[in-house]
Amino acid sequence: MRTLLVTWGTTGDVLPYAGLAVRLKAAGQEVVVATSERHAPAFRRHGMPVHVLPLARQEKSALAADRFDRWQSPARLRRRKRNAQDIAHVIARGVLEAVRQGVDVILAHPLAHPLCAVIAEGCGLPCTGIYTAAPGMLLPRLSAGSAMPHHGYRLAENLARAAMNPLYAPALSWVRRELGMRHQKTRTLGTVLRSQRVLHGYSSALLPKDSALPDGHTCVGYWWPAPDPDWRPDERLADFLASGPAPVYFGFGSVSPGDAQELSATITEAVRRLGVRAVVQTGCQGLNVSGPGTLTIGECPHDWLFPRMTALVHHAGPGTVGAGLRAGVPALPAPLALDQPFWARRMTALGLAPTSLNPRRLTARKLADALHTTLHDEQYRNRCTELSKIISTEDGTAAALTALSTLQ
Repeated sequence: MRTLLVTWGTTGDVLPYAGLAVRLKAAGQEVVVATSERHAPAFRRHGMPVHVLPLARQEKSALAADRFDRWQSPARLRRRKRNAQDIAHVIARGVLEAVRQGVDVILAHPLAHPLCAVIAEGCGLPCTGIYTAAPGMLLPRLSAGSAMPHHGYRLAENLARAAMNPLYAPALSWVRRELGMRHQKTRTLGTVLRSQRVLHGYSSALLPKDSALPDGHTCVGYWWPAPDPDWRPDERLADFLASGPAPVYFGFGSVSPGDAQELSATITEAVRRLGVRAVVQTGCQGLNVSGPGTLTIGECPHDWLFPRMTALVHHAGPGTVGAGLRAGVPALPAPLALDQPFWARRMTALGLAPTSLNPRRLTARKLADALHTTLHDEQYRNRCTELSKIISTEDGTAAALTALSTLQ
């Protein structure tokens, strides 16, 4: 069976899909990937063909440092809307081109799922959503533990999709015209995706107990990034880790919670106050922390790095949260936007972290105090160890393979 895997987003968004694709290929599936050129190497290094989605210009705007500024002028909001609509159109055109080259099933990232669902409908193909984040998570006050947990997630999902409708409408109309489908002006994202099957690639142990995923949605367990066979740890990092006690990790992914120099200074002072060693991942912010017992590094696989840490301070992206729990290492979340506040709320609600920090109002004192509690209160380490054992029993890729077998 020839499977088209469609994914796009930040590096943290895409890496779990690379791991899933590698496992699917190892199980005998013929996997073709549609993604941007920026992420193509993550798949090509494992011998998978990539249909490139030409998104370089749109990515530059979508991933700009000011995209999460609290104040957005009307002109900037209009530019962001047009850029999002352009992204949807590029993905729709690229996926349709890939489908016309011959595929049997489509697996779709949540950002591409509405487009893939309509393309699959028009071409008579099965389509399954594969999510590491869902629209409902963009409204964490409803979906991460509300006064009405059973309905909160579904309500959040519906509200988020309603807000996203204008971003997809032009591309969906183009797909329907291109495939000669009857135009349905009133068809919303909710109706497009209502009958779609969706697999969620994270542990159900992290969800609120009484939360109800939409019909057809199943939480199957994490899809872990695929190891790079050519990767070796930097000698500086290996020497640093061997030279003293386990350090604290600091990293904020592809988000920019403020001025890099100011954030670097805050980390430096917190580390000095606590007297701990630190590994700081420079990330998209360009963090650069220097001093005794501190090392700034570039990209490094979390599955290798995190088990060597004593605690983590991170942005609470889903992949980073999962990697930390897999390693059984306590973490302090500092979420900024998108689904990060959802995962930060779940970490504190489950007793995995003492608090959640606001990266826009982060001070050395707040960081040092919260990190001191994380390091010295054993309940957080014990709770992370418990979750690590649960996660180790789950195999999200096996569940995806089972789901695919029913489509043959």
